[in-house]
Amino acid sequence: MRRTLRSIAAIGFCLAALALSARAQASLQITPDQGVGVLSEHPSDGERWSTSVFPFGNYVGPLSGDDVFCRTYLRFPLGEVPAGSTIQSATLYVYVDDYWPEPGGAPMAAYPVTAAWTPDGVDWYDVEAWPALGGAVATTDVSSDGGWFAWDVTPLVQGWVDGASNYGLAVAAAGLGSTESNWAAARRLTAADPATRPYLEVVFYEPTPAPTPTPQPSPPPPTATPPPPTSQPPASPATPVPTSTPEPVLLPVSGRTVAPSPRPPPHPPYRGGRESGGAGWAGAADGGVGAEPSQPVGGCAWAVVRVHCWG
Repeated sequence: MRRTLRSIAAIGFCLAALALSARAQASLQITPDQGVGVLSEHPSDGERWSTSVFPFGNYVGPLSGDDVFCRTYLRFPLGEVPAGSTIQSATLYVYVDDYWPEPGGAPMAAYPVTAAWTPDGVDWYDVEAWPALGGAVATTDVSSDGGWFAWDVTPLVQGWVDGASNYGLAVAAAGLGSTESNWAAARRLTAADPATRPYLEVVFYEPTPAPTPTPQPSPPPPTATPPPPTSQPPASPATPVPTSTPEPVLLPVSGRTVAPSPRPPPHPPYRGGRESGGAGWAGAADGGVGAEPSQPVGGCAWAVVRVHCWG
């Protein structure tokens, strides 16, 4: 079981290392955009505060016998480090070429500054008015041998990159309010040399860029769906037009219903009688049959009957 857990942990570590190695690594050397060195007692030589002389440490003044406190405040801009970067290392470098009161050494610490400040915005004669400091983040033994000394401030810089307020840091004695070490150092003799200015070296991995979405082709416009066919009721068969049936002719003699016979075509008028000159059509006035009654007789409708009488 333990072997399995160790194997899983090793695989996870390798995957994390591969993921970091696949990201772009960058390194920067950043010089301070503001810095000031200050001591609580007027020195026998030089200014009490300076933007180029950077002392740090605590000692007892050899002439006055007073406690003397020295600090150097530095602020480093991190605008070139992308937000979301992973800080692999962040190291503060300070050059030392002078010391007090005699050769030796003492532990010196780096502290985060907890409030905004400017070199000319604080009364350097009043130690209580100096910018406040947080807890020490790194400690290094500094000696009168001089040269470059380094402090690992990776967690502090990572916090700044992640969004914490960057008010800079200060270099001061590890025993911040004590003169027990009775020693201080400074970058003073080479203050005019830009090559000995303090700097912050930052090595970081840039954040993984978000994948660019692949543009997708626009879908074709929707095809109009034809409406479903409307079910039409079947056409009703044409109603035949009834043929008028001739009404039967009622004969008063027997009362039987007799289908009418078609009306005969009109007989051409007779213009002569018999071949010997007969009398022609017999009219009603002559007593011949052929008169058409204009009204029913005896309640019966009489059929039109034309009788041709031949003489």
